[in-house]
Amino acid sequence: MSLGTRTAALERLASTTPEHPLDVLVVGGGITGAGTALDAAARGLRVGLVEKRDFASGTSSKSSKLVHGGLRYLEQREFGLMREASTERDLLRRLAPHLVEPIPFVLPVSDRLRRAMFGVGLWAYDALATFRNLKIHRHLDENETKMLVPALRTSKVRGGYLFYDCKTDDVRLVMEVLVQARRYGAAVANYAEVRSLEGSEQVCRADVADTVGGTTFPVFARRIIVAAGVWTDDVERLADPTLDPRVRPSKGVHLVFRRDVLPMAEAAAFIPDAERKRMLFVIPWLDAVLVGTTDTPYDGDINTPSVDEVDRRYCLDALNKTFGLSLDEGDIASAYAGLRPLLAGKADVTADLSRRHDIYGIAPGITGITGGKLTTYRRMARDVVDKVSEEIAGPSRSKTKWIRLGSSNVNTLTHAVRGRARKLGILEDAASNLVRCYGDRALDILEIARSEDLAGPLAPGCIPLAAEGIYGARHEMVTTLNDLLARRTRLALTDHAAGDGTGSLASELLSRELGWKGKERRAQSAEHRRVIEAERGTPLAQGATKRSRRPSPRATAG
Repeated sequence: MSLGTRTAALERLASTTPEHPLDVLVVGGGITGAGTALDAAARGLRVGLVEKRDFASGTSSKSSKLVHGGLRYLEQREFGLMREASTERDLLRRLAPHLVEPIPFVLPVSDRLRRAMFGVGLWAYDALATFRNLKIHRHLDENETKMLVPALRTSKVRGGYLFYDCKTDDVRLVMEVLVQARRYGAAVANYAEVRSLEGSEQVCRADVADTVGGTTFPVFARRIIVAAGVWTDDVERLADPTLDPRVRPSKGVHLVFRRDVLPMAEAAAFIPDAERKRMLFVIPWLDAVLVGTTDTPYDGDINTPSVDEVDRRYCLDALNKTFGLSLDEGDIASAYAGLRPLLAGKADVTADLSRRHDIYGIAPGITGITGGKLTTYRRMARDVVDKVSEEIAGPSRSKTKWIRLGSSNVNTLTHAVRGRARKLGILEDAASNLVRCYGDRALDILEIARSEDLAGPLAPGCIPLAAEGIYGARHEMVTTLNDLLARRTRLALTDHAAGDGTGSLASELLSRELGWKGKERRAQSAEHRRVIEAERGTPLAQGATKRSRRPSPRATAG
């Protein structure tokens, strides 16, 4: 099963009438919208989903890549939210084991006061998870801390704590949820922008523009759910221009380094910054290392959050101070910034705003959901569909607690994929990456690699295969070069040249598959460059792809 074609999805949406409407139309193709579509479709409702850009192109591709219980929420006394997040984290580990991988976190301490403070916090963290965390936290001595985080300055470390959470690939998680929604009958389409909303207790109407084909058509549904993240206020005002703002964006900044520049074992690190009251995380992810911080107020254009010089300097200074390094801007492989759709509140700083979600009426027949976080998306979707389903079909029960997302047995699948890949000359880390990204569908990509002689890398020295470009265009609604490189393969995050440097096959393969001529192909590359440069806040690297050492299969498994 795949997403199917965009053309078929748009035709299904356009075929609705007031007499034969959808049961539910979801507006927003991030993780909350995807989860809502799956939950509703799995209950037997007729479901459509539209996203004005690409799936997961907003916050859901620019997260911290964590599925976690929310240790930082202790200071906000959000105990219920922490318990909920811990429960959802453990459930996602079972539903998507190829995507949600346990990872040890090291919390270094430099004095007795912090040791006592963090120790109490971690006992509370374990207790709120009813002591069913992946493992109970434990204290580390100086040598153990140094072994797990080799780059730390031992002169500043007096041991630490080890606890466990999970990491993921946020975009691939969205794609798996959408694929399952499609399997249950949902019609999902990207580059389908809602231009107007009309509410009614009987049948609602949304005018949807196909921004690729240039046509606009009405979609009729008994109920509409707005799950548009930081764009929630914009979408709501299509139905009622008088509504007050409901979302307060919070900016998260992330720098990406090659592993030879910032040496890390398989453990991540949380580095507290007492002076600025922010937490810096350092996380091995794919074949790179993510460094970032979250919760800075944002009042700029929500369509173009960027990593500015102040952001880069803050992260670099904190890294150099903590690890005893001398990194500068030339050592940064890439950077990105994301906006969290926090519920507007009375707090002066976004770090103090709740991560809880809210469900509310916008207009007759139109319901909104916002707030929350990646980890709790399934619970958010369940809650909003509970409300809407009761209105149109009577009470029903969510089934998503039992719907697997992409793979039932990772070990067996990995063995099979590696065996077939070996016959095609594909290295083990690339085979493992296929399982991580696509689950059971990894075998379909290997078939493309075999039958179309596309077993080589998509870009020189990179892990994703050329066959993934073809698969994305045929089965995952890749419509632009940026879709493929920024989201389906993540090369825009891990590669200096964002996947489109010298020797890359990406634009060539998509040109062949999507019928681009020379002018369109050049325009796609130029637009991809513009988007990435705006996001990184710096010019895109020129020339050939620059790579670090090839990582182990373990390093690419989460």
